[in-house]
Amino acid sequence: MSTIFYISLFLLLIVIIRFLVVVLNFIARPILPEGKVQFQPLVSVLIPARDEEKNIGLLLSGLSQQTYSNIEILVYDDQSTDDTTGIVQKFMHEEPRLTLISGNEKPIGWMGKNYACHCLAQAAKGDFFLFLDADVVVTPVFVENALAYMQRKRLSLLSMFPRQELKSFGEKLVVPSMNWILLSMLFLRLIRWSRRRSLAAANGQMMMFDGQQYRLNSWHQQVMGTPVEDIAISRLIKKNRLRMSTLLGTNDISCRMYGSYSEAINGFTKNVKGFFGGSIVVTLIFALFETIAPVIAILGLPFPLVFLFLFAWISSRMLVARLSEQSVLFNVLLWPLQQVAFLHLVYKATIYTITRKLTWKGRNV
Repeated sequence: MSTIFYISLFLLLIVIIRFLVVVLNFIARPILPEGKVQFQPLVSVLIPARDEEKNIGLLLSGLSQQTYSNIEILVYDDQSTDDTTGIVQKFMHEEPRLTLISGNEKPIGWMGKNYACHCLAQAAKGDFFLFLDADVVVTPVFVENALAYMQRKRLSLLSMFPRQELKSFGEKLVVPSMNWILLSMLFLRLIRWSRRRSLAAANGQMMMFDGQQYRLNSWHQQVMGTPVEDIAISRLIKKNRLRMSTLLGTNDISCRMYGSYSEAINGFTKNVKGFFGGSIVVTLIFALFETIAPVIAILGLPFPLVFLFLFAWISSRMLVARLSEQSVLFNVLLWPLQQVAFLHLVYKATIYTITRKLTWKGRNV
């Protein structure tokens, strides 16, 4: 037997394992269930916003229609240069639960979003802190269902990956890779079941904390200079042996993260290696595997095993697309272009790791 045959067998084994992870996620369907709250605590909805005039109105509109009424809404305007402040102020005339906080220049050593979240938490009065990015959209039952889940599972942190709205061709090439990595590498139920820090994952677009635990630990302050604050906080939660869960959003919470290919590349550049323990080396190895594994398998395996490899590979992408509520046909047929886009992203992330130079919303991160 040739060396390439044994290498191909090893690659086949990895692909089958990842296929099984995807199947487990598909069967478990880790989405937010409907629920009724056990008591009526105050929920502080905390929104860091910087140049979000295109998005924040939709979020505030959804929050004003929540079935759970015992909430306060705090928006931290992080020195926006557009009409973010004006839009929030207009909503304040009709929504008495809404407060606008004008941000100051972030201190040295802080990432902008981390400092905004820290300031929001200091101003919050609630028993639970619900951090939402300004570009998400929520349904009227979202807060009630999230709070009910927090109470029922006795969590210190609930995080969710919103359903991604993909409109431009460029977004469809870049954004699906994130859920592909997540759902083929990690069985999401293990995040709640296991205390291992290696099985921690969260998404800063939606993080709901037990307010008492947050005040005791000041989570965003502990990761003040970390670009990938969500995963860093999730590992701190695990380190402190607290309970957390991470779910997928469907219709309940959605988001259009980026408006174009270049925005998506720049946006993910600063945090893609967070999926791989913060290691750019592991990120590069994964990118290399994703690129060459199908080629080596086709060249090195006999037909029945090539069929098994391709079945597991394609089926995995189909199931991830279904779970993510994305186009199955698009994510299968255009995988080669998505992989080219992912290589571009990893290249940019490597340059960023070396130079530490990346501009995002007018700031060097």
